[in-house]
Amino acid sequence: MHQDYHISLEKCNYSVPYKYIKEEVEVRYSTQSVYIYHKNRLIATHPRLRRVGECSTLHEHMPSKHQYVNESMNPQRVRSWAKNIGEFSSVFVEDVFASVEYPPQAYNKIVAILSLAKLYGNTELELALMYATKHNTTTTKSIRSILDKKLYLSESANNVQPSSHYALFNNHSNIRGADEYK
Repeated sequence: MHQDYHISLEKCNYSVPYKYIKEEVEVRYSTQSVYIYHKNRLIATHPRLRRVGECSTLHEHMPSKHQYVNESMNPQRVRSWAKNIGEFSSVFVEDVFASVEYPPQAYNKIVAILSLAKLYGNTELELALMYATKHNTTTTKSIRSILDKKLYLSESANNVQPSSHYALFNNHSNIRGADEYK
């Protein structure tokens, strides 16, 4: 059994009551159901999952701390938080939710990224997520690195076209050209 009160069967995860962490359990299954026993006593029943990485977690199997987090953190709340930060935060949240089968699997990653707005500010996080989206970068470590190194600024500077840059500054009547300094 995993340390997170789930067992794995054919690369799918099924919860057991958290008090059985580190206990040996027996798993019996059919094409439709998974039965988990501890010392010949049935402790959990789940519908059989088919796709690799799927997870079946029963609320009553969670420790009370996890139950609170599960109740206080929900997709609507996370989406609202992201929307208050900006468009790319919302895109990031939707991409992370799309990559998991069970929304609570996404919360840690989403909270880790959206919390960066407190350290760097909403605008900086938005720019970093825009950069990350453009470069298909989704890991928390990579996004933090983008923020630390301000990679989104170097790309913005590299995207400026020289002709438009010089036109912007050379249209003023009080600016002397390079010939004035020879």
